[in-house]
Amino acid sequence: MKRRFLTLLILPLAIIGSVQAQHRMWGNPIGPYAYNPAGANVNDMGEIIASYYMTYVDAKQAPQGALLLGSTSLPFDNMGAGFRFDYETGGVMKNIMAEATYVYKLNIGRQNKLAFGLSGTYNQTFLDRSKVVAKDGNDPFLVSGTESDFWFDFNFGVSFYKPNHYYVGLAAYNIAGGQSTADWKIAGFEERTSRLFTASGMYMLDLVNGDLKLELTANGMFYLPQDKFTLVYDANARAIYKKICWLGTGYTENMVKVLAGVYVQNFSIGYAGGIGVANDITTYSYSFPRHEVFLRLELNTSKSSKNKR
Repeated sequence: MKRRFLTLLILPLAIIGSVQAQHRMWGNPIGPYAYNPAGANVNDMGEIIASYYMTYVDAKQAPQGALLLGSTSLPFDNMGAGFRFDYETGGVMKNIMAEATYVYKLNIGRQNKLAFGLSGTYNQTFLDRSKVVAKDGNDPFLVSGTESDFWFDFNFGVSFYKPNHYYVGLAAYNIAGGQSTADWKIAGFEERTSRLFTASGMYMLDLVNGDLKLELTANGMFYLPQDKFTLVYDANARAIYKKICWLGTGYTENMVKVLAGVYVQNFSIGYAGGIGVANDITTYSYSFPRHEVFLRLELNTSKSSKNKR
């Protein structure tokens, strides 16, 4: 009989989740760059964003992750650049992703712009031995199996927008479909990243003579190949008062979201909480399964933002 350990039962799902989780839905309004390379520098301002989330906090080895991203205009305002780092862990697996992005913009008239973004990425997934509870310390996977692997890939996106008014974008990730060269010793595991396709949009309404703004955003994504088509989606509505604070709500993955945040000049702090609905797991005390905080710093790096200042 082949030797097995309990963790191996969930390992294929953990690896696949780790590979695909480099693009999860972030609860806070962190902007379109998280879902589209062409979303970098979309408001013609520089920015640096840090976000951290926890899911099913009371559960042992529950998923959690951190995001750091930034974007800026280049010396010519028709060009932009961005960077992004993701770190996620869940169960016995960890995943990191680093991305560098170049954006080219075309003026379409009346402040409308068409942007194209191209990113190169580095991905790594690995086993955290400190979290493995082995039934047999001599299991072949532990003795001779791979503990980590890395690969490179690239992403491409296109967007049409008017800064601080509206935005629509489409993007494709993992275009090369990078294949693992490591031997994970898991039967039936293809060891290849799935291609990811995303669509995202935003529309801003001015209310009360511009003192109150209503921001509507939506994101959707799906992977190919997949046995059964599954669309992951997220929709939010956020009321922003005089760039002093915001309150909002949203819906994603069987959760209703609560959004709140404050501005301190060009710095902002936000929180997003998930309230579980229509999900059996809420029966087992996880009524608030997700918590997320983020920090954002705006920078006047483009000619237009400097002129406004």
